[in-house]
Amino acid sequence: MTTAPRSGLRMFQEHLAAGGGPRQPIETLLGIRPVDVSPGRAVVELTASPDHHNGAGILHGGMYATVLDNACAAACYTTVPAGTRIVTTDLTVKFLRSATGESGVLRCEAEVVNRGRRNVLVQAGMTDRAGRLLAHATCTIMIVG
Repeated sequence: MTTAPRSGLRMFQEHLAAGGGPRQPIETLLGIRPVDVSPGRAVVELTASPDHHNGAGILHGGMYATVLDNACAAACYTTVPAGTRIVTTDLTVKFLRSATGESGVLRCEAEVVNRGRRNVLVQAGMTDRAGRLLAHATCTIMIVG
């Protein structure tokens, strides 16, 4: 009897059940926390600190993009076998509202829109603690092996 390969979704679920927290070096460095997954969907959070801000005292645009990309990749990963390599090939971010120290925990929810054989289209939104949309992203991710 052969065992089906462990899925990316199952890997995420086991990680979260064990206490969660960052699972990639970039998540540790920036404080990104995966908090929920389901098939084709992922939620990550970030508590923005002054270290994440630009010179104007607001969340740096690169942080928006990084957290949104992280959420999109996690959503994609729930659709492939664990260990599959994926890479973002396109990321478009619409910046809608500034995040500051008063924005609280920032939440990114990502959802797979279309899963092809090699390319996965994902969309994500970043909200503040009041539920206001701060940024929206569309992302294309290639499954490379």
